[in-house]
Amino acid sequence: MIKKVIMYSLLLSLLTVTACSQSTNVPQQQTNTPNKESSSNTKTTTQTLKINAKTEPPSLNPALIDNQSAGDIANQLFEGLARVDKNGEILPGVAEKWDVSDDKTVYTFHLRQDAKWSNGEPVTAEDFVYSWEKALRPDTGAPLADNLSFIKNGSKYLAGEIKDPTTLGIMAINPQTLQVTLERPTPFFLRLTSFFSVLPINKKLDESNPNWSGEAPSFVSNGPFMMKEWKHDQEIVMVPNPHYWAKNSVKLQSIEWKMVNDQNTEYQMYQTGELDIAYPPTSATAKLLTEGKAKTVPVARTAYVRYNHKDSLFANQKIRKAFASAIDRKMLVDKVVQGGQTPATALIPEGLSSGNGDFRTQAGTDQFTGYSVEEAKKLLEEGLKELNQASLPTVTFLTDNNDLRSKISQALQEMWKRNLGVEVEIKSMERKVFVQSVKAGEFQFALYSTGADYDDSYNLFGQFTTGDGYNYSKYSNPEYDKFVKAAFQETDPAKRAQAMIEAEKVLMNDMAINPLYYDKLVILENERVKNVYRFAVSALDLREAFVE
Repeated sequence: MIKKVIMYSLLLSLLTVTACSQSTNVPQQQTNTPNKESSSNTKTTTQTLKINAKTEPPSLNPALIDNQSAGDIANQLFEGLARVDKNGEILPGVAEKWDVSDDKTVYTFHLRQDAKWSNGEPVTAEDFVYSWEKALRPDTGAPLADNLSFIKNGSKYLAGEIKDPTTLGIMAINPQTLQVTLERPTPFFLRLTSFFSVLPINKKLDESNPNWSGEAPSFVSNGPFMMKEWKHDQEIVMVPNPHYWAKNSVKLQSIEWKMVNDQNTEYQMYQTGELDIAYPPTSATAKLLTEGKAKTVPVARTAYVRYNHKDSLFANQKIRKAFASAIDRKMLVDKVVQGGQTPATALIPEGLSSGNGDFRTQAGTDQFTGYSVEEAKKLLEEGLKELNQASLPTVTFLTDNNDLRSKISQALQEMWKRNLGVEVEIKSMERKVFVQSVKAGEFQFALYSTGADYDDSYNLFGQFTTGDGYNYSKYSNPEYDKFVKAAFQETDPAKRAQAMIEAEKVLMNDMAINPLYYDKLVILENERVKNVYRFAVSALDLREAFVE
């Protein structure tokens, strides 16, 4: 799940207010001008930015993207109805303006006349209708299609309960006018239109060549950059899109996305100037942060232990709570993770909205007692009695072979051994195989993380409801489902926030998951690189980036 703040637009000009709608006006975007300030030991003489994507993106078709790295790449190639500026404020994208009905359920987007695809064809309202309808088709298998469930009949269409696409609340009034009708007022909807999973694709191209997104020569996009080369498992090169409506904002001549999945190699490439932006190896993170050579940026993501509730041991609430209480989270973040993370005692990360303020501030941080060896031993004893077992057999903890996650797994293994006397076998595997194993339910418990797609806490609750496609834990509690459903249907912001707070209380009382820490992203960035915009809940933005 990957990995977002409700933003609204500012006033640009007065639009006519009709009897049935109110006009939402938006400001023009500003172009930043490069300024000469400093230099680094990395000598970059051209406007080329070199970044590590780590691995080959499984897909760069927006609807099929399921991870942040691919989303960051796609965000440079495509543009949605709205976009986010450097301060996180919503600004016009493909839509130059929009109107919102009085009841906040109907959005009318007016597309730019000069919005074009990289092949020179105009971007039309029908492209958006086609893109979103296709993403909602059950047979498309779009991993984040539920981000479109706020559209009228979106959930039913995705579930296959409705077959007629004309019943969806998406309509092209004319080539430059798109009307979207929502099930209910959704305050974060404008922000959502900038997210990578709902970016548009070229209808005509997709219908004639469904495999267009697999190779550079056939790749067509509408964002500030376009695909030039795609050497699979090695590199993606993108260059400015000459047909982009705001092409004068683009300063870079090219962006090179390397695919290096070894942290030490990545660090060496950064030191030698082969990368301008990189992520440091775990062993060097603390030192680099102390020396000011690395920096942290917020990210709306929670790391946790995922339990398989179908497993005979972890189906027991007290066993789950025992493993949770045996973890010293402060030691974990201070001595192992070492990237400025915060110990977690619940699901929703810091800085994520409830739609009525900051969720974590409203819900508090005392969802469970946290680290207590005495409590952990007591819970383990009680759980074993309920299972009619004298002792706990060796359990298998699943993780991928990432360096940091391997170290976290080893630290957890040691704490569970020391504090509970439990033997834990760590099973490490390549990331793709790890994800497949978790999805298939082939695990007892595993190291996992979840991040928000948009700045609303509701985004993270659905994955633990009964029968949800992302409920890999197979957790089920009717009371939890009731509160999540109430949050989805409630239009009063305060009542909606309270429903989510109650849902989290149920989740943590059950210890459905075992929260570890609220994450932060640690990055290395050449000081000559400017105007790289990062957000806790949005993809990387390089439109205005440049190299001094």
